[in-house]
Amino acid sequence: MTQSQRLARPPIQFILGLLALLVAFCFKSVVTAPPNVSETLSTTGFDTKVAIDRLAWILGDERPHPVDSPANDLVRERILSEIKTLGYTPEVRDDFACRGSKRFGGMSCARVRNILFRAGPSGGGAALIAAHYDSVPAGPGASDDGAGVAATLEIAARLTGRKLTKPVIFLLTDGEEVGLLGASSFVRKDPWAKDVALAINMEARGTGGPAIMFQTSAPNGRDIAALTAKPVRTIANSMAADIYRTLPNDTDATEFLAKGYDVINFAFIAPVARYHTPLDNLANLEPASVGHMGGAALVALEGHLAGKPTANALEADVIYSDVLGRFILVMPKAVGYGLLGFGLLGALFAYVRSGPKGVVRALIAPLAALLVAGGVGFGALWLINQVRVESQWWFATPMAGRLLVYSSGLLGALIALWLCRGISPTRVLAGAWIWVTGLFLGLSIVSPGSMILAAPAAGLAGAGFLLTGMKIDRRLLQVIFGLASALVLLIFILPALDFAEVGLGFGLGWAFGAVGALLMLCTLAPIWQPETKLAGASLLTLLAIGGAFAWAAFTPAYSPEIPRPLNVQHWHGDGGDHAWVLGPGEEAAPTSMQALAPFKLASLRNSDSKRVHAPAPVLSGTPMPARIEVLAETKTAEGRTLKLRVLAPGADEVILSVPKEAQVRMLNGGSDGQAGGLTFDAPKALGLRCVGRSCVQWDLEVKLGPTPAPWITRAVLRKLGPEGDAIVKARPPWASPVQGGDVRVTNQSQKL
Repeated sequence: MTQSQRLARPPIQFILGLLALLVAFCFKSVVTAPPNVSETLSTTGFDTKVAIDRLAWILGDERPHPVDSPANDLVRERILSEIKTLGYTPEVRDDFACRGSKRFGGMSCARVRNILFRAGPSGGGAALIAAHYDSVPAGPGASDDGAGVAATLEIAARLTGRKLTKPVIFLLTDGEEVGLLGASSFVRKDPWAKDVALAINMEARGTGGPAIMFQTSAPNGRDIAALTAKPVRTIANSMAADIYRTLPNDTDATEFLAKGYDVINFAFIAPVARYHTPLDNLANLEPASVGHMGGAALVALEGHLAGKPTANALEADVIYSDVLGRFILVMPKAVGYGLLGFGLLGALFAYVRSGPKGVVRALIAPLAALLVAGGVGFGALWLINQVRVESQWWFATPMAGRLLVYSSGLLGALIALWLCRGISPTRVLAGAWIWVTGLFLGLSIVSPGSMILAAPAAGLAGAGFLLTGMKIDRRLLQVIFGLASALVLLIFILPALDFAEVGLGFGLGWAFGAVGALLMLCTLAPIWQPETKLAGASLLTLLAIGGAFAWAAFTPAYSPEIPRPLNVQHWHGDGGDHAWVLGPGEEAAPTSMQALAPFKLASLRNSDSKRVHAPAPVLSGTPMPARIEVLAETKTAEGRTLKLRVLAPGADEVILSVPKEAQVRMLNGGSDGQAGGLTFDAPKALGLRCVGRSCVQWDLEVKLGPTPAPWITRAVLRKLGPEGDAIVKARPPWASPVQGGDVRVTNQSQKL
């Protein structure tokens, strides 16, 4: 075999590098798995077994316990009993609370009963340990947020008998699931709210996975100082916190941030398909996840208690990231900019000194990798969505999605290397790092926290590039520093990608693949030879893409463990029409249900969107519609001010849909006329909601336009009558109620 033939074959280290990269991207969740309960106990003192045993007693028969329901009363009484057993004196704050949201265009109300107790001295500077104890109507809430309740009580148990230097307030909110009502009530009205300096909130959006610290206040110096005062195992990075601020998602921490507290917010989020379903039960709750979250929260509390008062000190704003979930690296933003800038200058230095050949191609190649990976991934995902009727198939086959998008990333990296044939490997590697450092410097404009993911690796790469100017073996330096900086880059970015996949799904999978292509190019370039033929490797990558496509496109999307969310609603309208309505979403009815009724996606009376529905029999019993009484009306030149009373006898929930034509300019809820007040700059459609037993009579005040408009009232009863037995029985085992579950809805139109 000639020398040229040997070079034409990919060296073994290159082939192994390809395989290692694909394995690392597809199985990256292994390195972020939560510690076992024994490790958590030995390192933090948090006893997971005791915490879950306590939760099992609190949940009892695991019935759903939404706000202001008899089941929630029982859960609350058992929580109070446990708190007293721990030696504390709990207090219950009873409040009819409303919270408005301009973002979503509406308001939610309910009677909430927050549970509070405290330890340590009186006064300010307190740490708030918070979770919520209500569940959605469809599920028992063992994870969301029974896990937070269990962790809160176990943290309280760890403090029993200790002499504390700062106050600790424990808050178990009610009504979180219907709009953060308990947290809103606490920050607006509770006398203890003024004492809080740091809020540590615990949540769940699944039944397992690692504990993720995904939200802080801004600036965040005190938050991160408390979290990292002692070694802590959690998943966290400042880019995720930046992104979360832009999302429409909310937890109780939203209210704590608005109050001005420092905030540390934890959650575990896998698998999302069990979120707000009957599968959110004790059997599926992963003990290691509860321990991971509770242990990290306990460490953060201990850090706050040990910290010195800094009330008048200027708070730093830092960037941070976990390192394989083992510890958290923290650095000032200036250091992040410095390392990225140093890496960019080093890459430019090496790029310029790499001779005249390939000046343009080596700089275009990384862009080609991004475009190929993103384009192939986008096209493949689009085709799968055309083949499948299921909108979120990736929850059932996440590994198929990973293999698809990261094989696309690998293809992009290989094409970039093919474009660079005959060019100096140093220039190819420098070109890739110019793009990496430039990309993250650009991202820092909108997300300064993103710098932490690339800055350490950029600093290492920059040092390697500058050393190539020395009279030593440049090829050896390239391999050593190139692989070392690529490894550091992967260590920081892979856990962040895993978090993004679980939280966002593969709707943005093409973007994950594009990022992967750039990372893979940085990893492969140090071990690549310019004369190496890449056709065989590219063919294998195309086969991997094809296999992943078939896996994702044709594997059953749902199972009893990862179910399709599917509620059955029985609607009765004021026009005498009756309908079965399926949701959420617009997926077709399962065959077994279609056999009972001719479901179709079409417009529905008293609905502002198309819904999957079919004719239904008459509601059993006497429908009890909600009605609106006008208690007082004041007319002005601008419009009208109405004091309203909504009456919904026997309903578990009442919903008002207000059309844009009503021209609502101001909205207040609650008997005090102040709860959840909202003003609107322009007319918009609104949704108003009151949940629980207290909503049989609901008072509102509204300022609106002069012309009456039709409001839709919906009285919701959380159970189906006997006429629903057959349709519920026909729901397949791979489908499950979600959120509000199966309900009867009585609709009525009323002009106001």
